[in-house]
Amino acid sequence: MAILTLEVENKKMKFIKDLLQHFSFVRVREESTDEDSDEQVVSNILKGIREMRQIEQGKKKARPARDFLAEL
Repeated sequence: MAILTLEVENKKMKFIKDLLQHFSFVRVREESTDEDSDEQVVSNILKGIREMRQIEQGKKKARPARDFLAEL
């Protein structure tokens, strides 16, 4: 069996699910897109490391932690 991953707009999701239910050879397994994939997590960590190195080298300006937390 093969796995095919689709990205569908939220407003079209019901249509796609209804369509796929008409095929007996298709099984639908929903996955949440709220969580980052492993690749995205690694990419975000590497980006943070690059930014940290730029700050250490003086190429980029750091901001106070209070400002960062205030944005959250």
